[in-house]
Amino acid sequence: MAASAAAKKVCVTGAGGFVASWLVKVLLSKGYIVHGTVRQPGSQKYEHLLKLERASENLKLFKADLLSYESVHSAIVGCSAVFHVASPVPSTIVPNPEVEVIEPAVKGTANVLEACLKAKVERVVFVSSIAAIGMNPNFSKDKVLDESCWSDKEYCRKSSDSLENKHRWIVDVRDLVDALLLAYEKHEAEGRYICTSFPIKTQDLVEKLKSIYPNYNYPTNFIEVDDYRVLSSEKLQRLGWKYRPLEETLIDSVESYREAGLLQSE
Repeated sequence: MAASAAAKKVCVTGAGGFVASWLVKVLLSKGYIVHGTVRQPGSQKYEHLLKLERASENLKLFKADLLSYESVHSAIVGCSAVFHVASPVPSTIVPNPEVEVIEPAVKGTANVLEACLKAKVERVVFVSSIAAIGMNPNFSKDKVLDESCWSDKEYCRKSSDSLENKHRWIVDVRDLVDALLLAYEKHEAEGRYICTSFPIKTQDLVEKLKSIYPNYNYPTNFIEVDDYRVLSSEKLQRLGWKYRPLEETLIDSVESYREAGLLQSE
């Protein structure tokens, strides 16, 4: 394991996002000092970070635009590790994804890596997407996808339907954060790690939810598509990673939606 967390200062990019917020929470609970990059530190949208346990003494939010090397560098200086979680994730289809999504993501990552190099950061943990692995027409249907697999760039550019949610590879955000910490704290960690727990079709997911919460309204129309892919998290599990039961993830998710007022009572 790494040296005492209390002596470690780390940076989390895009700290206000869903995954990054959970990561900040856990890092603070373990005694880390956290530098979090956000777009507007004084914005109300980041109040949840300031309310986290130990945030008042161990969390500092930096205004940073990942496309600006100088602002990224100021947040990273003095940190022993950087968790690069930030990435453009549009809520709707954008007319030019190459310019509006790909280029900013690549440029932002390049700035983070350059800043890490100059600041002599010990380790960088980069959060990517399943889109980097599973989108390749050259893979046979029965191929188990592991860390050696890469999506085909040209196929990604040309396939307008390649990101349809035909299947879901589910992972609990808490399990994902555990994986990120293992990637940092385990000295033997290196290279890529696939982090997924439960492959499940959308219809099967709905049926599972209905069995636990039968009185909600659920979709009824499903189109079955026979393009199921098996992803392997064996490498991550050899590092010591474990994941929660599916039922625990679903129940905790629904209850959190209720508390936040996103779901009406049954």
